[in-house]
Amino acid sequence: MQPGEGAIEYAAEITAGLPRSAAAIVIRRAMTEPSADPRIKDCEVCRYPFRDKTKNRSATVCGPWCKTTKKSAQRKQQRKKVKRVHNVTVKPSKPIRYLFWLEYPFWLKEKWMIGYAGSYERPRDPDKLAQITAAKQRTELMGGKRRRKTEIIEY
Repeated sequence: MQPGEGAIEYAAEITAGLPRSAAAIVIRRAMTEPSADPRIKDCEVCRYPFRDKTKNRSATVCGPWCKTTKKSAQRKQQRKKVKRVHNVTVKPSKPIRYLFWLEYPFWLKEKWMIGYAGSYERPRDPDKLAQITAAKQRTELMGGKRRRKTEIIEY
């Protein structure tokens, strides 16, 4: 596999100004021996050393290409896992809460069903319901919310 952008940048830093033969020795040593600097890490994708430029030293990949490759493999593995368990292709980002593909669909937990219904039907106080219906009746008596067209008088 070819080195990523961060690995190439790190190799350019450590071999700046060296002739080709000396640079090959330095790069070989950097790849085989672990560095004393905690910011020098091996990329999880391309396996080349790179300098971690993040503030909290949490980088595991050397650049955007390696990051995309890692995320793609991770998503592929998640999809395979979901397909294997449920024999259905669904997005793995949310847990399956409603089994819609069965003959008699149902919610796995009552809490999830109430949460889903709560986004459409809000529980209200009975007094508030009376006020809402009264307001609806008033708007209907006045002809609705639609604005009436003004009369155009031609002279």
